[in-house]
Amino acid sequence: MDYSDQFESIQCRFDEGSGVGRIVLDRPGSLNAMSEQTLNELPVAIETFDRLDRDGDRISVRSLIISGAGDEAFCVGVDVDDIGGERYPFTASSFREALFTIEQFGAPVIAEIDGYCVGGGLELALMCDFRIASESSELGFPEIDLGIFPSGVGTTQRLPLLVGPSRAKELCMTGEFVSGTQAAADGLIDYAHTADDLKHKVTEFAETLASKPPLAVRAIKDAINQSRNVGLEDGTEYEYKTYLPLLHTEDYQDGSEAFGSDREPSWQGR
Repeated sequence: MDYSDQFESIQCRFDEGSGVGRIVLDRPGSLNAMSEQTLNELPVAIETFDRLDRDGDRISVRSLIISGAGDEAFCVGVDVDDIGGERYPFTASSFREALFTIEQFGAPVIAEIDGYCVGGGLELALMCDFRIASESSELGFPEIDLGIFPSGVGTTQRLPLLVGPSRAKELCMTGEFVSGTQAAADGLIDYAHTADDLKHKVTEFAETLASKPPLAVRAIKDAINQSRNVGLEDGTEYEYKTYLPLLHTEDYQDGSEAFGSDREPSWQGR
């Protein structure tokens, strides 16, 4: 299903067969910089996928890929033409809302990065559950050279969890750009592939996630994300409360029966 005609700055598609959705930032003339329109459309696209789940009798969307049109850039942040003056507060709040909407989406979200992924574009990628890039991509936070730093969605809090405090400070303080290969070594992204292999590898990974029981996958995402916000004791209790309902699902019943009879389970997301 293709919903792209409902949007102007993004593409939005869903493959019913695999359960994989895709959002493409489609502003190649600006290296896929996010305009105010883009920031308004991203939450609508996420709501489109949420509606697919609500309107059916099971979870339809099993994983989601976010990428940029073309091979020059994933995203270079917020469009500079939409920053400054009286419009800045609107842009800043829309940026926060759009990125938090992506992070809070129930299914796992994968950032497919090819080309430049800098500033707000890299912040967007950090809100995804996984980041997979081409080896030649360039990633970085150039905000320091504007006299500011990446902020608004907790980047200075999230980045150290991936690369460590010292490396996080270095990336933000120097504005250094790193290749996809180096970003993978740093832990900033999960995998780096050749540009020719990237799309295939990301699709393969998304389909692998989509093939797993969706209720359990979503519960894992929820529990792990919660661990950032609470201590070990509260996080362990939250994990347990998230786990218990899975024991009463059709997926668990079928998975248990399939395991005992040596057959493949049929995950229904209910």
